[in-house]
Amino acid sequence: MKFRNDISFLRAVSVISVLLYHFKFSFFKGGFIGVDIFFVISGYLMTRIILSEFKTNTFTYWNYLKKRINRILPALLVMITFFAPVIYFLIPTQFLIYMRSFFSSSLFFSNIYYYLNSGYFNNKSQFNYLLHTWSLSVEWQFYLIYPIILLFLRPIFLNRRNAFNLFFIVIMVLSFSSMLYHNQSYSFYMFYTRAWEMMFGGLAYLFAGISKRISERNKNILVIASLLLILASIFLINSHEVLWPSPLTIVPVISTAAILILNVDWKIFENKIISFFGNISYSLYLWHWPFYVLSVFFSINDRFRHKLLFIGISLIFSTISYYIIEKKNYNKKTFTIILSSIILFAISFSFSKIKENSIFDDKTAKLVWATSNYKSSNDAINQYGFNENYFKSTDNFKNYNLNKINIEPEKKYIILLGDSHAGMFFETLKDIVKDSGYELMQINAEGTYPMIYGVSDFSGPKEFFNYFYKIYFPENKNNIDLVIISSNYSAYEQSDLENKIDFTEKYFKKQKTKTLYLGQTPTYYIDYPTQYYINQQYGIVHRNQFFADRNVNSANSYLKKRLGSRYIELLNYNVNKVSEDGTPFVYDTNHLTQYGANQYKNNISKALK
Repeated sequence: MKFRNDISFLRAVSVISVLLYHFKFSFFKGGFIGVDIFFVISGYLMTRIILSEFKTNTFTYWNYLKKRINRILPALLVMITFFAPVIYFLIPTQFLIYMRSFFSSSLFFSNIYYYLNSGYFNNKSQFNYLLHTWSLSVEWQFYLIYPIILLFLRPIFLNRRNAFNLFFIVIMVLSFSSMLYHNQSYSFYMFYTRAWEMMFGGLAYLFAGISKRISERNKNILVIASLLLILASIFLINSHEVLWPSPLTIVPVISTAAILILNVDWKIFENKIISFFGNISYSLYLWHWPFYVLSVFFSINDRFRHKLLFIGISLIFSTISYYIIEKKNYNKKTFTIILSSIILFAISFSFSKIKENSIFDDKTAKLVWATSNYKSSNDAINQYGFNENYFKSTDNFKNYNLNKINIEPEKKYIILLGDSHAGMFFETLKDIVKDSGYELMQINAEGTYPMIYGVSDFSGPKEFFNYFYKIYFPENKNNIDLVIISSNYSAYEQSDLENKIDFTEKYFKKQKTKTLYLGQTPTYYIDYPTQYYINQQYGIVHRNQFFADRNVNSANSYLKKRLGSRYIELLNYNVNKVSEDGTPFVYDTNHLTQYGANQYKNNISKALK
C-alpha cells in the first residue's frame, strides 16, 4: 500500500502534543487528545488492511494478528523491562507498584487495571511509570475483537456495501452511546467505549471515494479547517475543566478522519523533521512518560532546562528503539515474542506478590511494604474497619447492608463521621472509648465530605451521607451524645471548606448534638515512604512540598480559629515519622498507618475527656 505522508504528519502532531502535555507545557493543556488522533489513525489502518484483504480473499486472522504482535510488543517489552532495574536501584519503594503495572502492561490489560486503581487525570497518575500503556491495551483489545466482528459482516461487505456501511455506523453509534452512558473513568479506559474513535478511522476508509468529488481547492480548505480544529483542541481544551472522552471528543476525531478521507499530499508533510517524529512516534510515546515520572520523583520536572533534558533523553532512547527494535524483522520470531511476553508477565506477577524483606534490607522493606501493600494489609483492615461499617468509594448504596449501623436503644453512642481521614482513626478511637460506657459507631465513606448533596466523584458515598443526615441521624439522635467529624480538609479550596463546615455546624447545632473535629494531619506531595527514602538517600525534598504544606497550614489555621476548643489540633503534635524498624507514620501522601494514628491517641483522649 502507498505510504501516506499525511498519516506520518498526524502521528508527529499526536506524539508531540502528548509529549508536551505530559511535560506540562502550558500551551498544550489539551495535548492528551493526541491519543484520540492515534486511535483514529489506527482504526483507519486496521480497516484498510482487513477490508482490502477481504476483497482479495487473502485475510487470515493469524497473519493479521502476527503483524500486530511483531509491530507492538518488542518495543513495549524492552521499555518496561529496562525500567524495572532502574526503579529497583533508584527508588525501591516504587518497585512492587511498578511490577503490578508491568504485568498488566505485558499482556495488554493495563487499562482495566488502571480503571480499578487510578484515574488518568488525577494527581497520583503522574507517579505511575506505565500509565500511558492504557492506550496500547485499548488498541490491542480493539485489534483482537474488531476483525472478528468484520469477519461476521464479510459477506455483507462483499455483496451489499450500503448495508455493511449501515451496520458499521450502527456499531459505531452503540460504542459512542456506551461512552455517554458510563461514568467518566470507565469510559476513558474501556476499549468498547473508545472503539467509536477508531471506527471513525474505519469510516474514513469506507467513504474515501468522497474525496474524488471534491476539488483540490476545497480539499485544501477542508484540511486547513480540520488542522485548525485539531490545534484548537490541543491549545484550548483543559483536562481540569472538561470530562474526557465526551461529545467534545468528536471535534478532534472528525477532524482527523476528514484529513484521512481527503488524502492531500502537501510538501510540508514530507518535511524530514516531521517525518522523523512520525517514524519514531510509537517509540517516543513509549519512552517519554517513564522518564518524565522519574523527573517528578526527583523534583527536576518543573524548570524549563530540566524539561528539555528529559525530552532529549526520551528522544535518544526513542530513536534507538525505533532503529534497533521497531525496524527489525520479526516475521520468524512471533512465537518467541509471545513467549517472552508470557515469561515477563509471570516474572513481574511473581515479583508483585513477593515478600518485601526477601529482596530489600529490613528498613527499606518496611517502607516498600507501606507504600505498596499497607492498604490491603490486616493492619489497615483493622485500623479503618474495612470489614465493619466502612463505605468504600466503589460501594453501591443499594447493596449496602444498613443493619451494620443499627443502634441498640439501650446504649449510648459516639459517632465517628467523615471520609477516609476519619476512618484512619477508627481503631484508635475504638480503643479510647472502650471503657467509657459509650459505643463507637463508624459512619465513614471515602472521598466525600460528610454532608447532604455533597460534591464527590463517587455516587455511593454521597447517597450514604444523604441517608445518614435525612433518615439515620434524626431517627437515632436520642442515643447519640457526640459526633466526631474528620476529613481531609486541605483538599478543599477555602470557600468550599467554609461551606462544608457551615453545613455540619448548623446541622448538629439545630439537632442540639455536641461535636468535635479531629484536626488536619500532614500531607505530602509524593507518598511519604518514597519521600523519606529519597530524602535519606539523595537529600532531596520535592519543591512542591511547599505548596502541600501551605494548603495544610491554611486549613489548620482556619479550623482552629473557627472551631476553637472543639477542634483537636493534630498537625503540630510531635510524632515519630518513622519507627525504629522502619514503619512510616503515613503510607501514601496523606493517610496515617496504625503506627501513625496511635501516636495521636493521648492528644485525642485529653480532648474527649
